[in-house]
Amino acid sequence: MRRCAAALVVVLGLVAVAAPARAAEAGGARLLAAPSAGTGSGSVHGSCRTWSSSAGEYGAVCSGGGRAKDYRALLDGAAPPTCWLVPPGSTDFTPKGVAPPAEASTLSVAVPAPTLTARPAPGPTATPTTTPTGTPTATPPSVPTSAPAIPSAPVPAPGTPSSTTTEVPAPTPTETVPVERPQDFLQVCVTSAPDPGTLAPARPTTFEAVLVPVLLSDPGRLRFWWELTEGQRQYLTFVDDRSRVDEGRIVTSPSRTPRIGQVVAFSATGTSHRPLAIGRLRMDAELVSLRVRTGEPGRPDVTCAGPGRELPAGATERTGPDVCSFSYRETSAGRGTAAPDTYDVTATETWRIRVSSDAGATWTTERVVEIPVPTGLRVTEVQTLVVPLVP
Repeated sequence: MRRCAAALVVVLGLVAVAAPARAAEAGGARLLAAPSAGTGSGSVHGSCRTWSSSAGEYGAVCSGGGRAKDYRALLDGAAPPTCWLVPPGSTDFTPKGVAPPAEASTLSVAVPAPTLTARPAPGPTATPTTTPTGTPTATPPSVPTSAPAIPSAPVPAPGTPSSTTTEVPAPTPTETVPVERPQDFLQVCVTSAPDPGTLAPARPTTFEAVLVPVLLSDPGRLRFWWELTEGQRQYLTFVDDRSRVDEGRIVTSPSRTPRIGQVVAFSATGTSHRPLAIGRLRMDAELVSLRVRTGEPGRPDVTCAGPGRELPAGATERTGPDVCSFSYRETSAGRGTAAPDTYDVTATETWRIRVSSDAGATWTTERVVEIPVPTGLRVTEVQTLVVPLVP
């Protein structure tokens, strides 16, 4: 397995091993929540944590698919998991399966097979012959030229004790003691602690992994992913959904190119609602008001509710709380910085990001953000056709 040069820093729950840890593959850290954009805000709703930013982004990170009542109920008495083990080479630190992988045989303890060592067998033992005391020894006969016959063992006389023969025990095999060798696994840790009150995971949440040697027989070792409780696995299986406001673009109506003295209405095109849903959790961004700096010197800004109402052609009523109406007094000739002959117009959209934990029955405001939308607007003069008098 290819290893990167610098070891990843693991914040929580190191495994006690004799050998030093080695770095995991590059890219071991994984982001599991939305990036922090702006000051950030959020709240806990059951097993979900919502978030939003001053840039108009918002979303929710839920554990267990957002179906549990809260994080404590999801864990069911177990502690929030901080570190666990996965096989080396894993790219998914929170796999969907709850059983060991197919290559689980590689996770067995590597011990040598026992060997049997036999002792050397002793040589034959001669049977001693008893010689009576005081009996003269006969003169040995002459040695014959032919091979002598092997005499048979003497038969002891009745009542005479027989000689004792020492019995050699059978060889006893000696067994070597199995020695477990450490094996390398990826130790995965959450880099930040959960909320002490709600146990909600921190945002953003990242995992970092480092390759460590582990003794499988060690009762104090970390648990493998599939050895965590079901609630702990669901706690770490995040469902992340996100959206952002749609600022659209700024237009005028009923004419896209107004003339001096003509009453026009500014409005924002696009979608004014961007909902998302995870379980019973709902989030929504609503465009609540529009403020327009027209670009004409000395003139006040115009404001209206919502995105501003677009006027149809021929509309006679061009005022109202939802109409950003305005009438230019001068043309845009010679004005503008981004483009010649246009006014630099900047509209500011005010969005309210809301959240509901009861499927939309009730809502609370999560954040109010202002999004500037610049544009250029050309304003022309009224063209008058001069017809000469015919005498």
